[in-house]
Amino acid sequence: MKKLLGILVLGLLLSSNAYAYDSTKYAICYGEMTNAHKARGLHKSNRALSIKIKETVCKSYANGEHNSYEGKQ
Repeated sequence: MKKLLGILVLGLLLSSNAYAYDSTKYAICYGEMTNAHKARGLHKSNRALSIKIKETVCKSYANGEHNSYEGKQ
């Protein structure tokens, strides 16, 4: 029982660091995607969709689930 509990605790500790949210990465992603959407006209033509896309993609990027996004420099 102690071994099982130890394995469970260790697994939780290791998995929690795998997707640590990085607010700096989110802010940079959001700004660069805004510039890309403005260049394509999406920001002006459908702002609600542009915001939804940026929030979804940048959250994923900040969590480490994706390595790239539109407009990444």
